[in-house]
Amino acid sequence: MVPINVNNKEHVVSSDTTIATLIQTLEITIFGVAIAINGSVIPKTDWSTTILQPHDNVLLIRPAQGG
Repeated sequence: MVPINVNNKEHVVSSDTTIATLIQTLEITIFGVAIAINGSVIPKTDWSTTILQPHDNVLLIRPAQGG
């Protein structure tokens, strides 16, 4: 098991967890979502192959409307 942080909340996932698996596990709607790991945005094309590492900081970014 691997400890990670998702939007500053600690989670424990299996050692082979990819970003795509994490999204399914957390039941996140992916429409309009960007994901950064340790400050680097990960392209959606890499979500199924990017394996999370111990103590990764995952940031889920959603667009916000403003005025």
